[in-house]
Amino acid sequence: MRISERLRYETVAGRINDAKEQNSNAMEELSSQRRIEKLSDDPVGSSQIIRFRDQIENVRQFQTNIEYSKGFLERSEEALQAINNNLIRAKELSVAMSNSTYDPSSREATSREIREIMDEIITLGNSTFNGRYVFGGFRNQTPTLNLDGDFMGDDGIVHLELSSGNFRPVSLNGRDVFEATPEEMKKGHFNMIESLNLLYNGMHNNDPDSIHRAMNELEHQLDKTSAGIASVGAMSTAINDTGARLSGDETTLRGHLSKVQDSDMYHASSEFKRTEAVLQGTLMASTKLLQPSLLNFLQ
Repeated sequence: MRISERLRYETVAGRINDAKEQNSNAMEELSSQRRIEKLSDDPVGSSQIIRFRDQIENVRQFQTNIEYSKGFLERSEEALQAINNNLIRAKELSVAMSNSTYDPSSREATSREIREIMDEIITLGNSTFNGRYVFGGFRNQTPTLNLDGDFMGDDGIVHLELSSGNFRPVSLNGRDVFEATPEEMKKGHFNMIESLNLLYNGMHNNDPDSIHRAMNELEHQLDKTSAGIASVGAMSTAINDTGARLSGDETTLRGHLSKVQDSDMYHASSEFKRTEAVLQGTLMASTKLLQPSLLNFLQ
């Protein structure tokens, strides 16, 4: 008889504990809004969650690279556009000062503005983003142009991984902008600052031939900067397209993660109410089998 009573008590206690555990789990799912909190909840689902989270983290790293690339290219484009505007101004002054109606004093006064344009272009050529010189190639820790306007960078093109296995160029070859290639030199072209220096000396020394020569050379320099701006624009477009695709990928991955990890709130609420009713029913039924004191102890 004692064994039978003990078995009855243990059975009732087990049912109460099971009902409490189910109700507690339902409450936890309802409050956290997540179906899976630990590996034992759903081993297969847990492995899927880990995989989706890893993929999302990879996408976020690519998005970080894209934001850096956008900033780098925006700074490059701003500098190139400002350089282009300065060259346009120098070309306008060269056209004006090539007119024979201007006397030496007028050309001398204008030469001072050309000197300011040269200094401004050197400053723009040394533009930086996040502590790196945008036109220096791989030598981006030191100024791209020295005080005389000579190119001090290299031919390196910076690439960043913007999606899995997809490395994109995010920098322009500064040498192509500021320095004449051997082929260009054979055709009589100069470095950018040398072109402006030719114009400066022509005005300073009242030399119309040098002014005319510089005026033609500035047209070539404008073509080079325009080509640079177009190249940066093409890179920016490609990066923006990749960024838009990655945003879509992240949204898709988060949707998959939510389906595996998150709770159906209607189902979670219904399950909580059901387990609560089961717990209450178990407690009420137990009063018929156990003494109130022992029942209270088990609760």
